[in-house]
Amino acid sequence: MNDLSLTANKTANLLFVDDEPNVLKALKRLFRSAEYSAHLAESGAEGLEILKVQSIDLIISDMRMPQMNGAEFLARAAEGWPDTVRILLTGYADIESTIAAVNNGKIYSYCSKPWEDHELKILVNNAIEQKRLREERQQLFDIINDQNRQLRELNASLEEKVEKRTEQLRKSLLVIEQSNDALKKQYTDSVKAFAKIIEMRPGIKSGHAKYIAENAREVALKLNMEMTDVKDVIYAGLLLQIGKMSLPDSLLTLSHFAMNSQQKKRFLNHAQEGHNLLQGIDPLHNAALLISHQYEYYDGSGHPMGLTGQAIPLGARILTVIQDYITYLDGSMTGSAMGVEQVKERLLSKKSVYYDPEVVDIFLGLLKSLETSDERPIIEISWTQLQPGMEAAEVICNEVLYLKNQILTEKNIEDVLNLRKHGKNLILRVRLGNDDSKQ
Repeated sequence: MNDLSLTANKTANLLFVDDEPNVLKALKRLFRSAEYSAHLAESGAEGLEILKVQSIDLIISDMRMPQMNGAEFLARAAEGWPDTVRILLTGYADIESTIAAVNNGKIYSYCSKPWEDHELKILVNNAIEQKRLREERQQLFDIINDQNRQLRELNASLEEKVEKRTEQLRKSLLVIEQSNDALKKQYTDSVKAFAKIIEMRPGIKSGHAKYIAENAREVALKLNMEMTDVKDVIYAGLLLQIGKMSLPDSLLTLSHFAMNSQQKKRFLNHAQEGHNLLQGIDPLHNAALLISHQYEYYDGSGHPMGLTGQAIPLGARILTVIQDYITYLDGSMTGSAMGVEQVKERLLSKKSVYYDPEVVDIFLGLLKSLETSDERPIIEISWTQLQPGMEAAEVICNEVLYLKNQILTEKNIEDVLNLRKHGKNLILRVRLGNDDSKQ
């Protein structure tokens, strides 16, 4: 025998509609248990009134009733309360109209009168179980739909939050980048300032660092070096002479060609001393390596390691060419200034011997692109380096031009020093090379 208990603990509300009171009493007795609550109506109209005020799970209605038969009543109940389960009680003589009512009135099932108690209880129990399953399924659908709605809202909210967070991160990164750029600029400015301080030492050529760094940068860019490597070349150019701070004045004022072997060895060692000073500073580590190799020559005859060709760091090969160019021009190499064309010819003659041929060609091409009627390089020097006989390209104080294209005399230098006392921003640019020696 089947278990007739309901699948849910919820009490099922039943509505019995029949114009015969004895039938109603019999149905009420049959479903007298804790799992059912019975409501009785003696007409379809009375049944509709009960439906208006009471939640009903299942209706059992007789077919033959005056004024409103069971099929009509159940059809109206289906319109107003579609979730109720509807069962029709009918006699054998009404079978055709019952079938029509089942088809047209959305009736769950029908039961013949007189009914068999056990079969009717099974029919009602199954109907209630199906209704509960439909309700549970609908609840699950409602939960799923609600969760989907919440998920959509959450996704929309997350997208908005992600967009806001992304925008915040973008702004933060922009601030960080700007801060980094500012720090990098401050660091570069500090290196430039330090380079000027180095050149204030008597005997160290003023203006060389800036000239070497600027031209080395242009050559490095034309060689398609990475920007980090270009930065290393610039820093190395600015600090190329830092090791000279340890040299005695007598050696600093001596031309390279006039040095004996011991003096030359001591002088060349400033490259390694510069490297030792800077290698512990992380942003200058690579620049320090280039400084240490500034006197390496392409054929292996250089100092300190005798590296050859491509074994010499490219940045060092660039610095060597430009440094030799400017030191030949101002006389630091030979003891007397040379003309621009003389120095160019010397660089060309030493291609693949002292210098990387590609670097020489690019640097000379760069000079050619900048040629004017007077192509001698102009460098910015410190007031401590002023000497009679220098050719001032420009003397500017507080953005006012005082001298231009003039050979400096003792009186000119005295005037410039007076300007320095009264002006905070003094710029001295002199032209290198002996004009008479140009070929």
